[in-house]
Order: sequence, then C-alpha cells, then structure tokens
Amino acid sequence: MNHKYFFMGGLQRSGSTLLAAILQQNPEIYVSENSPICDLTYKLNQLFDNNYQYNSCPFENRRINVVKSLIDNYYYDVSESIIIDKFRSWGTSYNISMIEALYDQKVKIICPVRSITEILTSWITLFNKNKNHVSYIDKLITEKVENIDDVRCDLLMNMDGGILHQMYAMDLCRNPSFNEVFHIIEYEDLISNPSNEIEKIYDFLKIKKYTHKFNNIKFNAKSRDTDYFGTPGLHEVRKYISKISKDPNDVLSESILNKYSGLEFWR
Repeated sequence: MNHKYFFMGGLQRSGSTLLAAILQQNPEIYVSENSPICDLTYKLNQLFDNNYQYNSCPFENRRINVVKSLIDNYYYDVSESIIIDKFRSWGTSYNISMIEALYDQKVKIICPVRSITEILTSWITLFNKNKNHVSYIDKLITEKVENIDDVRCDLLMNMDGGILHQMYAMDLCRNPSFNEVFHIIEYEDLISNPSNEIEKIYDFLKIKKYTHKFNNIKFNAKSRDTDYFGTPGLHEVRKYISKISKDPNDVLSESILNKYSGLEFWR
C-alpha cells in the first residue's frame, strides 16, 4: 500500500497518546507509539556516509531508495492509508531535510506541548504512584540523595533525549517560515476543547475530515511501560477527557519551580 506519512514530535506527557487514541478512530489514520524510524534512518545514512565501497561509486537515487524503504517496510502491514510516526526529535533541521529528501510532500509535524513544570509534575506524580517499581529514571540514580524528586526533575530535563532536547527539536517553530511545518497543540487546549483542536489538525494536514467522539475513548497501548520504563500507566488513556493533574506548586520544590518556570518559548 502507498502510505502518506506525517510526523509527531513535541514534548512528553503533553497528550500525544490521547491524540493517538482520538485520531485512530478515523479508519484511515494510524498513529505509532514510540517509533525507531527516525533514529534508524539517521544511522543508515551515516553508514552510507562512512562506507568506502559506496563512496568510491555512489548512486544517490539508490541510497534514497534504500533509506526510504525502512519506513515503507516497517509499516508494510498497516492497512490505514495515513501514518503519523511519533518521535520527539523529528523537528530538527537535519530530520526535516531528511524527510524532504525522501518524500515528495511537505513536511508536517504535530507538536503537543505543555508547561514544563506541569510535565515534571506529571512525571513525579507517576513515579510516586508506582513506588514498587524502579523507573528508568531511578535506575540512573546510583547513590542515595536527599531530595530524589529534584534529582529526577533534573535528569528528566537534561538526560540524553530529555525535555530540553525535545524542546531543541522544536526550535525551528520560532521561525515564521516554518509555520507550515509545525503545528503546536497546547495540552490545556486539547483537554478543554478537543473537537476544536482535532479540527485544526485536519486543517494542518489538509486531509479529509472525520467526525470523532470524545466520550468512551479506547486505546490499547503496545509500549512495555512496566518492563522497559518501569512505570505502569505511562501510556494509559482515560475513557473520558478531563484534567486531573496536580498543581506543580503542590508537587515540585521551590528550587525546581524557579529553575524550570517560563521556558515555554513557543508561546
């Protein structure tokens, strides 16, 4: 099947799983969970760049065909005609150029976002809810610390692929010339008016609209939240849309609030 590809970047804990659950009500749309395609494509390109045999006799069209075949083969069994591939770093200039080189279509990246302190609050609440499990963040803490939640927040922000890295991957959205590449969706807007935000996505992607339902939402997550992330419920979607998040002032320390407030450059 010939698939049409769009992409999802943005920030973690900002409603991307909820978006997937809603959009996949449309029988023509498939939204991936965490996808390896961007990383694999980058590494395959590096192999070509560093391969003596290829560089001694290069065929750019063949190279493009091989690299493009990654995503086509990865999604060969998907019957939906539209695929939205989710990876937090799709928005970098390199990845945008890579997409443009592979596909004869404009790059379009959906970016769910949220206040940074709310993202950290969501993570800390989830970690503390699952005290019987060792999260992938806690595995990085090798010694006893006085305030583990502060250390967790700093790791979430600064680790490889962490929140600051995800923000960097959206940096081009500051540039007006990339308005047609990025579509920002605020978590608060998605929760308070999902119908309006979903309609904006269809307008952004320029695809045929579909009537979605926002009650009794269903989503069967395939991610190994407990085994791999050590965090049960990481990709859980409630049947009914509502905001039940805790106030960052009630969860985060004053130090963390001061350090990570006001970083939302997209606003």
